[in-house]
Amino acid sequence: MIRIQYTNHSTHRIVLPYKTQKHELLTLAQAFVAQENSLPPEKRTRYTASIETALTAALANQTASAAQEVSRKSASETLKRLDAAARTTISQIRSLMEGRFAYNPEQAQTWGFFVRQSGRGAGNILTPRGREEIITCLNQYITTEEARPIGEQFAEPPLNEVIALRNELVQNLHQRDQSRQERLTQNAALDEACTTLAKELRLALTALLLNYQGNRN
Repeated sequence: MIRIQYTNHSTHRIVLPYKTQKHELLTLAQAFVAQENSLPPEKRTRYTASIETALTAALANQTASAAQEVSRKSASETLKRLDAAARTTISQIRSLMEGRFAYNPEQAQTWGFFVRQSGRGAGNILTPRGREEIITCLNQYITTEEARPIGEQFAEPPLNEVIALRNELVQNLHQRDQSRQERLTQNAALDEACTTLAKELRLALTALLLNYQGNRN
């Protein structure tokens, strides 16, 4: 809090919120604007208009940020479900590869899988780990299958279901990241508006105090 004390040895203290105390700052700004708007224009401070403008922007940024956070959380929850479905599908495809290419596992690389080249597990078809590897594998699997004649494509899992899963996974990932970035943008704009509010409210308070002292004298 910013404290301002009268120079006439008054024991009264006026406490202003810092720019980082957003809830208190916005509450004060709303009360200030409401009070100022109840006065005739000529009785208002020279800072009232800029405070009202900054307040409107801050409230809009705050609302938009909250909405983007809801969108981000929704996309994140959907991603958890899709991640589980993708892992199941990848496991199913890998089992298919192991059965189809038991004697030449290197063929599985055409469908997006890595095959251990040496060591104790040489020839093993590796399971993709992590969302990025899974999406890359699904992309290659889909590309390879779409290039094959329909009659030669694997029946399970159905290619259209794999494509739908991949698309939904990518779309929700994009939505989550976009919502996160938009929330950060709105938060930055809110910070800027609150910086303006804190500055303008201090100036308005100074003007009110000087006017009060002048009227007393």
